[in-house]
Amino acid sequence: FYIIDPIFDTPEEVPLVRMGSRMLETFKRAKRSLKADLVIFDPNNGDGALKARSKKTKKWGMYQFLDDQKKELIPMQYDSLNFYSFNGKYTAVYNNEKVGFYLSYWSYDEQAKQTVDCKYEDYKRFDADGVSKLAVKKDGKWGWVDWLTGKEKSEFIFNSPDELPYPHYKQNYWFDE
Repeated sequence: FYIIDPIFDTPEEVPLVRMGSRMLETFKRAKRSLKADLVIFDPNNGDGALKARSKKTKKWGMYQFLDDQKKELIPMQYDSLNFYSFNGKYTAVYNNEKVGFYLSYWSYDEQAKQTVDCKYEDYKRFDADGVSKLAVKKDGKWGWVDWLTGKEKSEFIFNSPDELPYPHYKQNYWFDE
């Protein structure tokens, strides 16, 4: 058992996970330095990444704490956001119940940014012959969007993602392609 300073204002803020001493120190450091009321560690990757919610604005961001270094991966400006999948190039971010996409710092370094605006209702990832493609829903209809540039690549006339035609557009992985 660990006894720590009472840093929580409500019972809902208390994490529902068992923490080792290093994780506990990171947790306290994240709450303090980010002025966060909630902190959630990435349960899948073990890379020091965490989501934190601003106590003041209630907006979420993503950060990485390794040793004494703190890196902002996604700024604290979203209603919610997902963790990156293992080696994922992008992840979903949400505002006003709409989804957009943010590039991974680990893949794009300083070029990591939001590339797809939060204006879609839903999404589904596809593997088209080994290339990651992104289907999104807008105004109740599905179409393709380039996750690197945010450009729509088809009409939005399909009732389900399964009705979408094969995505014949070239999906680049790098900005200089």
